[in-house]
Amino acid sequence: MDRVLACKSTLSLPSALLHCTHTVSSSDLFSPRRHPVWTLLILLGGMCICMTLAYQLAWQHALRGESENVQRQLGLYTQALAQRIDRYRTLPEVLSLDPELRSALHQALSQPLSPAQVDHLNRKLEQANGASQASTLTLIDLHGTALAASNWRDAHSNVGEDYSYRPYVQQALVQGSGRFYGIGMTTGLAGYFLSRAIEDEQGHVTGLVAIKILLHELESEWLQVPDTVLASDAHGVVFLASGDEWRYRLLQPLTADDEAELAATRQYADQPLRPLHYRVEEQLAHGGTLAQLQEPHLPGRTLWHTQPLPGSRWQLHLLHNTDASRTTSRWAAAAAGGAWLALCLLWLFVRQRQRITRLRLRSRQELETVLHQHAQELRTAQDGIVQA
Repeated sequence: MDRVLACKSTLSLPSALLHCTHTVSSSDLFSPRRHPVWTLLILLGGMCICMTLAYQLAWQHALRGESENVQRQLGLYTQALAQRIDRYRTLPEVLSLDPELRSALHQALSQPLSPAQVDHLNRKLEQANGASQASTLTLIDLHGTALAASNWRDAHSNVGEDYSYRPYVQQALVQGSGRFYGIGMTTGLAGYFLSRAIEDEQGHVTGLVAIKILLHELESEWLQVPDTVLASDAHGVVFLASGDEWRYRLLQPLTADDEAELAATRQYADQPLRPLHYRVEEQLAHGGTLAQLQEPHLPGRTLWHTQPLPGSRWQLHLLHNTDASRTTSRWAAAAAGGAWLALCLLWLFVRQRQRITRLRLRSRQELETVLHQHAQELRTAQDGIVQA
């Protein structure tokens, strides 16, 4: 009788074991991961790496594209400046062949010109200047004195002024032609001077004719663009700019020779030459420089490109704001971070599904093993009953 009761209790064990197995499997199924900290670190670390790489790649790509645009734009500005100067370059050469100007200079070597002759020359230069729309035409003798000028009607006329210290006068008398940019000592207006020597029939230099070209119209055109455009001379002095605060700035410190030359030629008169405060951050492989402009101040990092003007020692500079490239890079970094998070979440979901599948398979295998064991025990118990 006791053996029969034992067999009945044995027969009731599979349902209990099944319930126990099911409970254990469910609790194991929803158990937390063993290393959640490492998973979080990998998730955040990978996201930071992806965002950094995406930011750098997008930054370099956007910066390269902006550099190409800046170089093309700077080339157009350089071409416009060169064409404006070339437009008046032939005028001094034509006037140097004028018989009346040659005769007047030849006569001035021996005796002063009469007021009638000066008035005739003034009107002649005024007429030539009106046709060319230049600023000023001046006839200068061998001693550097202005004999006649197209602005003879103005209160600040060039007639009678001494320009022997000006480089364009000295160059023309020695080399045959000259050029110079500076502030006019009589008018106070800055301009570009082109000069050409005038010779007599024997080939001797008797004087020169000079033309002064105003370039402020270019500055007005530069104001139409959001970038900052500068033009600097051989001394590194900014003489043309798209903003008044940039004009007469020093891109580099002046040497003692530079200071002496500027003082002797009075190129910029009494204008104070203030330094341009900036810090170069990076030299770009595809051309240009990344810099921080401190005074005058420009917000953010500035893309600085420089291009020389052909046939001169001038340089044109274009300062471009890189906020657009920075914004593009930030969006690229955010997109890369979001993509990384999405992939990681998808991977975690797949891993979780695989883990659930493995847990279910293991639970089924354990259940089958337990059922097999109890079936074996049941058969043994039945054999014992039969034997009893």
